[in-house]
Amino acid sequence: MARPHVQPERIRADKAATILGVEIRTVQALALRGELPNAAKIGGVWTFDETALRNYIKERIQCPRDRKPLNTHTGEAMSSGRASPLQARNAEKVWQQTLRELRRGS
Repeated sequence: MARPHVQPERIRADKAATILGVEIRTVQALALRGELPNAAKIGGVWTFDETALRNYIKERIQCPRDRKPLNTHTGEAMSSGRASPLQARNAEKVWQQTLRELRRGS
């Protein structure tokens, strides 16, 4: 008797990239920064919970009138008031990484 086809519980980065509409490297970078839900590196391979990824997208879909204006430099929503120390540290990290990439010629 043949075994029924069982769909894997986790998907790899290539399928996650297709679902998210981004490059595989972007998926890997987001996972490394902890920005994707239920991402796990198993045996050197990033794996993801497909349902969690689809919910991640649904949570980010907004009506255009509900969106805050975007900061043109970072693409992040602008807030009123002063940036938190954590935001300032993250901005500094991004700036340093950008400088390194530019120096390498990426």
